[in-house]
Amino acid sequence: MRVPFALLALLFPVLCFSQKEKIQKSNLKFGDIKAEDFEPKYYDVDSSASAVVLADIGETKFEGNNDGFFSIIFKHHKRIRIMNKNGYDAASIEIPIYRNSRDEEKLDDFEACTYNIENGKVVVTKVDKASIFKDKFNKNYSVRKFTFPNLKEGSILEVKYTIINPFFRLRDWDFQGSMPRLWSEYSVSVPSMFDYVVLKQGYREFEISDAEVTNGLYSILVPGSVTDRSEVVNWQGPVYHNVWAVKDAPALKDEPYTTTLDNHIQKVEFQLRSIRYPNGRVENVMGSWTELAANLMKDEQFGAELQKSNNFFDDELKKVIAGANGDRDMARRIYMYVRDNYSCTDHSGIWMSNTLKKTFQSKKGNVADINLMLTAMLRSQGFIAKPVILSTTDHGKIYELYPLTGRFNYVITQVKIGEENVLLDASDSKMGFGRLPQELYNGYARVVDLPIPALIDNLFADSLKESKVTSVFILNSEDGQTMTGSFTSNLGYMESYDLRERLGKITTEDFFKEIRKEYNFDVEIENTSLDSAKLYDHPIAVKYDFKFNTGDDIIYLNPILAGTWKDNPFASTTREYPVEMGHAFNETYVLNMEIPKGYKVEELPKSTRVRLNEDEGMFEYIINATATNIQFRCKLSINKANFEKADYQTLRDFFAMVVKKESEQIVLKKID
Repeated sequence: MRVPFALLALLFPVLCFSQKEKIQKSNLKFGDIKAEDFEPKYYDVDSSASAVVLADIGETKFEGNNDGFFSIIFKHHKRIRIMNKNGYDAASIEIPIYRNSRDEEKLDDFEACTYNIENGKVVVTKVDKASIFKDKFNKNYSVRKFTFPNLKEGSILEVKYTIINPFFRLRDWDFQGSMPRLWSEYSVSVPSMFDYVVLKQGYREFEISDAEVTNGLYSILVPGSVTDRSEVVNWQGPVYHNVWAVKDAPALKDEPYTTTLDNHIQKVEFQLRSIRYPNGRVENVMGSWTELAANLMKDEQFGAELQKSNNFFDDELKKVIAGANGDRDMARRIYMYVRDNYSCTDHSGIWMSNTLKKTFQSKKGNVADINLMLTAMLRSQGFIAKPVILSTTDHGKIYELYPLTGRFNYVITQVKIGEENVLLDASDSKMGFGRLPQELYNGYARVVDLPIPALIDNLFADSLKESKVTSVFILNSEDGQTMTGSFTSNLGYMESYDLRERLGKITTEDFFKEIRKEYNFDVEIENTSLDSAKLYDHPIAVKYDFKFNTGDDIIYLNPILAGTWKDNPFASTTREYPVEMGHAFNETYVLNMEIPKGYKVEELPKSTRVRLNEDEGMFEYIINATATNIQFRCKLSINKANFEKADYQTLRDFFAMVVKKESEQIVLKKID
């Protein structure tokens, strides 16, 4: 299986040398703005862009610190051109600052200016440091915010600053973003005692991808030395330097069928794996999956609560499982009890916001509160139930090799029933037993279990198959002036889920009014029903009868009465990243129709059958007519959910054909 990102297991000391002639790093100088820099009316990377990043330069290096081992120095220099008023938002800048309970990153050497051209001369307006304000983002991050002054169409904005970091957290770097970037460069220099994993992602080739080794000398305070006391030492050894750069990176725009743009931005990320101190001691920072699971199960906000007796819910559970017919029915009853009686206040996070007892009493909590409650209740009845952590599609992918807790943002439950491991999410009030929301089909998940936290590797969108079958019958009425019909559509499970969500906002009557609007002729709809709408374990069947009048000399009738693909979902001529549909699907539509009395078929669409990339999809449009009847079958199947960027044009052309074909009409003409 091809994946849309590249992984390099070790950045240091394993180095990737460019195969091209080595290119030097950028020598961009702050304030070096000339009149000719204002001349371009547009830039080739995107002639319609409202703002363009002219240069984005980052550098990270280590400095010895006699007061505390090492400091990481991050320097950032960015230059932006405002092309028109729609680009003024680019003048609002946020600088994230990391902190913990003991320390905080320090912002230093800040300088920012707006440049305009007036009477052929460059006019400079400096940003007042007093205009920078601090805002809390979450418990680990605050942001420094400011806005460039004196904005005009054509303005050039420039900012540079340094962040001093005592945490050994290498700054990640995005080479793409919401604006096109003419040049984006990041260089990193790391002493060999630090072992970092680097995660590289994206689809563009690097203009620069170079590396070299030099000898470094640092005076540092080493903690926990052989004498059991910290001491200042001079460390000398290899320093590994890497530099990456991307040229003319287009803006990454949100397109249909996208999980999150963060999965596709060209970037590098870093995770510290271990530190080898000069005294020979090795500190394993990242740890293993077993260590991660052990820590989670000991944490009071995660697994520690599962180790307690938790008998406060025993009386309630006795009533819930009374009369249960076997283990599956018992597990299902417990699941339904939690799903139907607890409200989820936040569908993101792996940490409980309360103790299980308080969640039980308040009947509300976040996704971790609710599904860990479900886990505890199942365990109390003798089930083997375990927490499972994963990442939702809008949060980004996880890396199955690396135990990075921050990559996870969701908790569900795995329960063993017989020989089957069933995954459950009781935080969603409309989800059936053994079903998961579509946004959880994001690749891998981890069972939090000891000694081996098992990898769940079947939550890929390609494994989620949707099937929809629609049957329509149209008959002549006795008076010969009207046609009557019946419509039945058995929806797929995810479409049923979406419909249930809609029905929480609109009435059933309004839903059928919307269906009526899909017809391109006057029609009466009656005997409406939504079978299984309240039975969340089952898909919904949409049913109704309809009636329409004949009488015109010519009748134009689309054989697909409702639910056609009216527009190509892939309108953009190009796409910078893969297509992520959420699930594979198979839609079948069947029509059996009597020809209205006194009419004949004047024109009939042609039958066709087209395959998408041999076996990745198929569109079938088969229609036949006799003197009295029309039989029609249309089938659209897409056999996988994700398509690579290289397949985009083929997919776009395929759906353009589907839209065109599904718009064709039968022409019926009155017999003279």
